[in-house]
Amino acid sequence: MKIGVTAPVYVNNEEHKKYLDLTTKSIVSSKHEIVWVPCENYVNPTFQPLVYVFGHPPSETRILNPEGKQSVSHAWNLGIEEGNMAGCDYILVINTDIVFKSNTIDRLVDFAQKHPEAVMWTGTECEDLPSLESCPENENITMNPHYSCFLVKHDFFSHVGNFDENFAPSYCEDVDMYTRLLLSEKKAYKYGGARFYHFGSRTIKSDEALLKNNSRTHSRCQLYFSEKWGSPMIEDVEKIKTVFFKHPYNEADKPLSYWRPPQNSGKLRDALPLSVQFSFVSFLNWMKRTKNRVKPHRN
Repeated sequence: MKIGVTAPVYVNNEEHKKYLDLTTKSIVSSKHEIVWVPCENYVNPTFQPLVYVFGHPPSETRILNPEGKQSVSHAWNLGIEEGNMAGCDYILVINTDIVFKSNTIDRLVDFAQKHPEAVMWTGTECEDLPSLESCPENENITMNPHYSCFLVKHDFFSHVGNFDENFAPSYCEDVDMYTRLLLSEKKAYKYGGARFYHFGSRTIKSDEALLKNNSRTHSRCQLYFSEKWGSPMIEDVEKIKTVFFKHPYNEADKPLSYWRPPQNSGKLRDALPLSVQFSFVSFLNWMKRTKNRVKPHRN
């Protein structure tokens, strides 16, 4: 089979390039044809054209150069779409700060084929890099997917739509998709037999400007998530099904696939402390929940 592997690529310094090289060197399959589909969100001119280093070269490379506002969710959407156009049977979406165990890609694809009732299949982290190849595998399946390494089929967007690109530049887009999958009763599995090591947030932690900006942008993403689903992010499956809005923005005519550009909240609201804005959004969500419960009085 043909497996597309896509990732949002951000390279601003030697640290970023080091982790990217560790990731690409570990992309190995003994069973499948690999198509490498990097989405180059940003590459410092010092590193252009960006050279990718592989232990096992892919059969094809299709580099994407997105225009306009760039984000992780936008890169994921473009990468999955490009994988479809390349004729890939599955598309593996990854971070550029992970390292695969040598059999992980093949085992994850095998697992997906055995469990077609799901629409997403992800690997499971190992605790440390030196012992990655000896990291024990098991057949455990859980319902909390790992978005640093997730596999989907070519028809993934037909279920609950694309990733919401309002989450920019990153964070919360994964929980938003997980929420939609749960509310639509779609299954997403994490498999204990496909192992990888995740350094964790290396793009941000290796760039002082990104790290400084993240405290603001992360909070904005959380605020938008609360506006869209009526609650801050939670991980409990049953709570998500009962606490969150059943439709985006609590608008009953909107399908789970729906998302729109954030509405202009005005300069006054934007100037308020984020804690106040979160309180305001909580109040608006309460109003949305109670609006349809209050019936007009009839004489």
